[in-house]
Amino acid sequence: MGLRVSDSIRLQPATAIPLWVRLLPLGALGVASVFQLFTPDPLHAGIAMTVVPVLAAFVLGPVWTAVIAVLALGVVLAPLPVPQRFDGGDLVMVAMVFATAVGISWVRQRFEAGLVTMLSVSEAAQQTILPGLSKQVGDFACTGLYHSAQRGALIGGDLFDVRPSPYGPRLILGDVQGHGLDAVSTASMLLSVFHEAILDEEELGGIAWRLERRILDDAEHGYVPELFASALLAEFPEGSDEVQLLSCGHPSPLILRAERAEEIDLKPMPVLGLRLASPVRPGEAVSVPFGPGETLLAFSDGLVEARNKEGRFYPLASHLEGLVVPSPRRLIEFVWEDVARFAARMDDDVSILAVTRVAKSARNRPSPG
Repeated sequence: MGLRVSDSIRLQPATAIPLWVRLLPLGALGVASVFQLFTPDPLHAGIAMTVVPVLAAFVLGPVWTAVIAVLALGVVLAPLPVPQRFDGGDLVMVAMVFATAVGISWVRQRFEAGLVTMLSVSEAAQQTILPGLSKQVGDFACTGLYHSAQRGALIGGDLFDVRPSPYGPRLILGDVQGHGLDAVSTASMLLSVFHEAILDEEELGGIAWRLERRILDDAEHGYVPELFASALLAEFPEGSDEVQLLSCGHPSPLILRAERAEEIDLKPMPVLGLRLASPVRPGEAVSVPFGPGETLLAFSDGLVEARNKEGRFYPLASHLEGLVVPSPRRLIEFVWEDVARFAARMDDDVSILAVTRVAKSARNRPSPG
């Protein structure tokens, strides 16, 4: 699984079948021909020959399956010196099996083409929700990872992004309740509101209020389902070695500095869209020191709620103690590989976002992450 969605959307061919697998039907045809030549029982010989086109149907297209079927039928009809010959009924049955094999191959090829199209559409939808994350935004190197809890799914209810703004780079990492298309549409709406709000709102509380207002208004008018979402907002003010953080029901991030993983206590505000008696306007953001070479690690609760076989939650902070962070990308890779080894199961989507303040001496060099 890649760390981010691809840079472009295009149809991808189905997974290529190795050449040696494609040649198996020809090898099976040769074996079946020898079997028919030296086996006195035509029933057994016929069964062996009918297997050949069926095998071809699972590894070859309908044209080549038809070619294998014709060759197999030619061997059956050939005037070979065998003790007994196939009668007319036997030949009809063999021909029906061969025709069925060609049909199976045609259906399989159509199914694969549809699956490729569906995966490409899912990739396009994912890129809409999680647009390409810049490797560097101002003086900050960034890397993000998303993993869906649903097997085979590419998209879900998590969202994250880092964008420049007139007030310094700003970050969002959110988690919409539930899975499926309802969560996807809500996540897409919240991300679009964030992109607009960061250009106008001076405070993170104002951004959170606009997210809250939009999710309530859209749900009231039926544009999105009545879901709620947690969100972490961060701002890196220009000319300041601090980061401002505001949590709306979201897990607090970690800051990695000097081989230590520092847990930040944010005292989160209510989640977005909770529909209290009267909406609560988010409070002020918390300022935390954040100097050059230090890394902010934000994540969804799916990461820290991963359990091992004994039912224990993943202890992210303790596993990061003493870790040297060469780049945000390496940190993300370490965390994902570590939780994959630890967890017996993951029941929720996982999003991880790492942002490192680049040291002044490295700001003019390309980001390693």
